[in-house]
Amino acid sequence: MNVDIKPIKVKYNGKDITIDIQKELSIDRNKLETQLKDSPSSYFILCSIRNQYIRRRDILARERDEAYAKAFTFIKDTNPTWNNDYVTNKATCNHKYISISNRYIKAVEKAAKFIDLCRAYEAREGILRTLSANSRRS
Repeated sequence: MNVDIKPIKVKYNGKDITIDIQKELSIDRNKLETQLKDSPSSYFILCSIRNQYIRRRDILARERDEAYAKAFTFIKDTNPTWNNDYVTNKATCNHKYISISNRYIKAVEKAAKFIDLCRAYEAREGILRTLSANSRRS
């Protein structure tokens, strides 16, 4: 199966970087040693970007929870006779909560993409090591 994967554009240390995933994850049997040598630096950058997105996701999760709690408390204090289900529905319709939730969803998607990319990179490195070891044996 031949699938074209689009390059990813990210910001790393204030610089715009384009990562050609197709090229990064490809394996050329004629360049095994070079690819093994280049793996650690590329992998470091990918993991750093992944960690940035995970941190951003976690911060937004906390902000979203705080926005929900504030909205819930404010609404419940406004009218204590309203039941919790109604207050919950009103709190989740709060503009600040919705805004942070939307940013959180985007952060979750970006973090998941880079988590998967790092896993693919780890699998590729394992395959490279195996191929390199097999070529030395023969």
